[in-house]
Amino acid sequence: MKHKLSLWILVFGTMLLALNLKAQCGGPRYIDSVFSDISITTVTYSDTYNLKMDIYQPVGDTASARPLLVLAHGGTFISGNKTNDNTIINLCNYFAKHGYVAASIDYRLLTNGGDLLDSIKTITEVMQSISDGKAAVRFFYKDAYTVDSFRIDTSKIFIGGNSAGAVLFLHYAYIDSLGELPPYLQAIIDSNGGIPGNSGNPGYSTKVRGVINLAGGLNNPDWLGACSLPIVSAQGDADAIVPYHCGYPTFDYYLQIPVKLCGLGSLQSNITANTPYWSSITFPGQGHVPWDGNAGLMYQVDTLVNNFLYTSMCTSVPTSCPAALANSVSYIQQITNISLFPNPATEVLNIESSERIVSMSIYDETGRLINQLNNLNSFNYQLSTTTFSKGVYILKLNAGENYSPAIRKVVIE
Repeated sequence: MKHKLSLWILVFGTMLLALNLKAQCGGPRYIDSVFSDISITTVTYSDTYNLKMDIYQPVGDTASARPLLVLAHGGTFISGNKTNDNTIINLCNYFAKHGYVAASIDYRLLTNGGDLLDSIKTITEVMQSISDGKAAVRFFYKDAYTVDSFRIDTSKIFIGGNSAGAVLFLHYAYIDSLGELPPYLQAIIDSNGGIPGNSGNPGYSTKVRGVINLAGGLNNPDWLGACSLPIVSAQGDADAIVPYHCGYPTFDYYLQIPVKLCGLGSLQSNITANTPYWSSITFPGQGHVPWDGNAGLMYQVDTLVNNFLYTSMCTSVPTSCPAALANSVSYIQQITNISLFPNPATEVLNIESSERIVSMSIYDETGRLINQLNNLNSFNYQLSTTTFSKGVYILKLNAGENYSPAIRKVVIE
């Protein structure tokens, strides 16, 4: 089924339980930029191949367990590095200021662009880069279990990338068994350390919570099978470098790489059917990574990823599901449109929703529940703010069991 919507963000879940806001999730952290400064630390994560990454952290953060993003740059597997992909650098800065730790990794590249015309060399390169990505994730598990320098909550690790970096981490996430692969691909993976890879930090986990896919693709959509990891995706539907639908990617403007890649247009049906939680956006008529250098589109990508991460961390969204439940997926849709005005509010806050709001919880910026309103059953609700102290508040809006709760911030003056 082809999706040709000007902008769509649909989020589904399975076995979604009641929202359980923890102290950090109830406040502005993760929703807003709460840190003004960041620090960048460069470390070697793979002694085997002398690979480095830049780790972005919020300055002044005292949290003892923080979520992590491990991100990879684009460059068609022949160029690029941890410091020159504008999209990845933007994401690292953006999310560090929102309270995350973010890492931009280098990974092994082909030394000769002509090697991309050799399918075996190209596939080998991708498998090597996956091995590097897994070593980067294991680096943080190792750190968490030993010196704990970066204070990572290992239950909240997300991986992703831009263009080639997204190809890397899509295959990291959705190739989880040699048995599902053709023999030639099994042989290439075996020669690079098997599924765990051979880039270093052996013995530690590579488990992650979700995937950020910006203009990436999978060689085979069927690898995104039942009960796959949650995923957030963005791509232009006129993308020819990583084809929006299955095809051969291009480089150097016209040369084709003889390895099939399937972009969001071909992956979406598998994502919808098989992932417990997802969010996607398509940019009509746009080519490859259209957000790179376009502030308006980058804002949409930032917001899309931010909402996905917040919901993944701060609600009971499952990170996977037992195979026995693969055929009993219950779809829970996100409220598509909510308006709060005026914001800041002084006496009255108007709340308009595309779906009927049945209840609302109001938290102060520390995460303390200060009011619970039930039986609202309204598309348009006026909340009196005269009894509220001045400050920042978080609203959790519920539209019933078929919708995941929506989280919004309001300022009362």
